[in-house]
Amino acid sequence: MPTEPTNAIKQTATPSRYESAASLLEKATALGYDSQIHYMLALAYKRQNKIAEARAALRKIRQPEASVFLQMGLLSLTENNLTQAEEEFSRGWSLGNNSYEIGYNLLMVRLTLGKVEGCLELIPPVLGLLEQRPPINVEDHRFLGVLRALLLACQQRESPGGVSALLADLTPFEEQRLLKVVRSLGQLDTAYMLLEALNQTRPRSLAVKEAFIETVLVKGKLLIDRCQWTDAELLLRPFVRDRGFSKSSQVGLLTLLGTCAAMTQDMDGAMTLFHAALKLAPNDARLHQNLALAYELRDDLAQADNHWNRFFDLLDPRSPAPSDIPKYTDRLIFEGLHRLASRYGEKEQWSNAVPYAQRAAHMRPDDPESLERLFQLYNNAKRPNDARRTLETLRQLKPGEPQYDLYELDLIEVKGLNDIERLLTEIDKIRRKYPNDARVDDRATSMVNSVIPLIADISDKLTDQLGKVKDQINSLPNYQINWAAVRDVMRELMKEFQKLRRMVGKCIPLVSLDDQRRTIRELADHIDKKIEACRSMGA
Repeated sequence: MPTEPTNAIKQTATPSRYESAASLLEKATALGYDSQIHYMLALAYKRQNKIAEARAALRKIRQPEASVFLQMGLLSLTENNLTQAEEEFSRGWSLGNNSYEIGYNLLMVRLTLGKVEGCLELIPPVLGLLEQRPPINVEDHRFLGVLRALLLACQQRESPGGVSALLADLTPFEEQRLLKVVRSLGQLDTAYMLLEALNQTRPRSLAVKEAFIETVLVKGKLLIDRCQWTDAELLLRPFVRDRGFSKSSQVGLLTLLGTCAAMTQDMDGAMTLFHAALKLAPNDARLHQNLALAYELRDDLAQADNHWNRFFDLLDPRSPAPSDIPKYTDRLIFEGLHRLASRYGEKEQWSNAVPYAQRAAHMRPDDPESLERLFQLYNNAKRPNDARRTLETLRQLKPGEPQYDLYELDLIEVKGLNDIERLLTEIDKIRRKYPNDARVDDRATSMVNSVIPLIADISDKLTDQLGKVKDQINSLPNYQINWAAVRDVMRELMKEFQKLRRMVGKCIPLVSLDDQRRTIRELADHIDKKIEACRSMGA
């Protein structure tokens, strides 16, 4: 608890007065050296939170007294530089250990750094200085005695006065003050050490137990963040059966242990712990999220779905969120829905993907990207009417967007040659409508690449039919062959091959890569040969 000597500038002054004082003092330093002026200038800078300027002014004092090192130590505390603060308070203490303020601040810094021996050495002289200041502050005197007892308990040492008895007989006020100081230290390991000792000497105190378990949870979370899951579990596991702390702390404990289990691939253990936590806090969105992720890792998407939907329903703007991310909850829900829609889409489980994409699109009805994703899922799920309605909404949002004309082609269900021919005709029309549009060209190429295997497959089937006819002709005497029927079959096959040849011809200008064109030309040559074969057999 930093304190200052009585000759410091009062904190009730307004910042403008500090600025005026600093300006006058700066002018005074230009007239000649005076240690008191530099000291007062440093305090004026300090009140304006000008730490660097304040430290520079103090360093100009040629023969610094203890009070100068006190102020430098307080500046270091402001910068959270505990090591430097200890050094500066120590120098001030060594110049004249008659300053209670320096001794107390040095004690608190050493306590924060976990230097038990250094604190135990310092408490007696600080107590002595306190006793010399009439009237004696009984509460501070008692606090320092209690603090000494706690430090001795950390070392499992007993003093003649009885450490355990002193700590066991604390009043509620003394206990709360001690806990407040320990919690304010800002050093996790030190707080853990002190609270562990206090919890052992005061096992029936709910306040102490709660403070200790909070520190345990923070320490466990820190270990988990460092990927030290086994160490975290060893720290947390002994507290599982203890019901002497709040429900929220129990939930936190079970959640952290469940996380450790999940990260060490013990999914059954993780889900047992998460379900136990969920019984204590059934409306905690984060617990449902943890369970959903655990079920996903077990590839049990049906169970995961239940918890994901509950997670999304429970999230609201009041849920804990980073302060630097605007509309965090909405963004979290949207990205979560998008992730699940994509996950089901990757597995081609279109009917499961659609509801998540619908919900995401409902959150952002004017977002073309969300609607495009929904359109594709509707199309894959064989829901053409819903897909067309979504496409119409997209066209209203972005009139004249060429890709949406291509999306219309996705709704054409290709079952035969006529469907393929219609598809290729429409692709050519769209390319002519939007010349030199790279997006259209890329999409057209992609659609053509998907059509070519269909054409090749139909060509193979027709080739098989042609081969069977040839085999029958070769296996029969000439007089047994019905040449009229053969010519009819050849004419029908040739018509089909000619249709394929027209389609292949339409494909060539729609692609740009040499490999693609080579593949299409090879297919065209193959079809041409089959057409000639049909002609040679009377077509």
